[in-house]
Amino acid sequence: MKFTAEKNAILEVTLPTSGFASGKSTIATTEGILFRTTGDGSCDIVAYDLEKGIKTSLECTVEEEGCAVINATRFIQIVRTMPDGQITVAVDERNNRTMISSGNAKFELQALSGKDFPDLPELRGDRGFTIKHCDLKNLIAKTQFAIAVNNPRPELNGLDLDVKGNRITAVSCDGNRLAVYGMDCEIENVGVTAELNFNIILPGKTVTELMRFVNDSEELMKINVARKHIMFFIGKFIVFTRLIDAVYVDYDRFIPKAPKIFATVGTKELEGALDRALLVTEERQQGQVKSPVICDITDGCMTVSSSSVTGRVNDEITVEHEGENIEIGFNCRLLHDAVSVCDSESVKISLTSPLMGMTIEPAEKEEGKKFLMLVLPVRLNK
Repeated sequence: MKFTAEKNAILEVTLPTSGFASGKSTIATTEGILFRTTGDGSCDIVAYDLEKGIKTSLECTVEEEGCAVINATRFIQIVRTMPDGQITVAVDERNNRTMISSGNAKFELQALSGKDFPDLPELRGDRGFTIKHCDLKNLIAKTQFAIAVNNPRPELNGLDLDVKGNRITAVSCDGNRLAVYGMDCEIENVGVTAELNFNIILPGKTVTELMRFVNDSEELMKINVARKHIMFFIGKFIVFTRLIDAVYVDYDRFIPKAPKIFATVGTKELEGALDRALLVTEERQQGQVKSPVICDITDGCMTVSSSSVTGRVNDEITVEHEGENIEIGFNCRLLHDAVSVCDSESVKISLTSPLMGMTIEPAEKEEGKKFLMLVLPVRLNK
């Protein structure tokens, strides 16, 4: 295999692709990028870690057809250090020795046989629709923070997407916090099914990679959904992933139905107070747990405070307060993450008791959208 292409063109396709290569795996080929040259003057670029993958192509000058797998991290490190201009990649498929050269600079490394690269899933689905970049970005950005990591319940390690016609609701829950974001989208059904009515769970790692591809534009992308996989057609890239095969938790039962205490507070003011509290709560000595942040809502004033062995912080914010006074504690990082994704001018906080979760919603409702977050408290030692 031998091809030549511009340095910037190579990086443009391999940098996004590298995020789908496995970090550490017993299958060495999943740690690399598959390069497969074809006779039409292009090179297929693929990465696949057996859960998520990506496929794209690179326009290039093909001198010899063939395929090889090159370690993703090493390849990008080499290409980045090469001088600008044309780069040639040549692989001797008899021993998989690889030469990467540009001008007088030459790198030699060992590749793997492309024939050992795992087979890709069938990239087709009977359900399909188009959605704007900005809509998918909002669905992910508002809920990604509450996706669990390495939870024994597999469904909590993913983002639940419920599609009903033009309405999409994204839900994440890690056991300590919950995020629900639903919105009406301009969706066009391009599948073979008569209507869009399904529920899927995207793996959290795939969601992280997807955020690198979506933007704030109204440009459309196509999504195809199969029984076990989902495919995103984004420009020149096809991103695909295995779906989590589970039923998502009945999250509605976690949301308090009759809160008694309400407070409306400026989003930036609350986020700023939590930023300062993090400087104290994140500090801890070995063997100690992190200090909670305490929110005391009394007579139209919210006091945000925390203390640890290294210091103390105290902040006061004016709020619109209804109901009884309350003092409640939280893991500061969890509460901060929730407040930071809310882009409204102010948020409405609803509480029932110091031992029940706090719900956070935008104070200003947007037509066609529903956004709610729940953060569970910690018990305060008095």
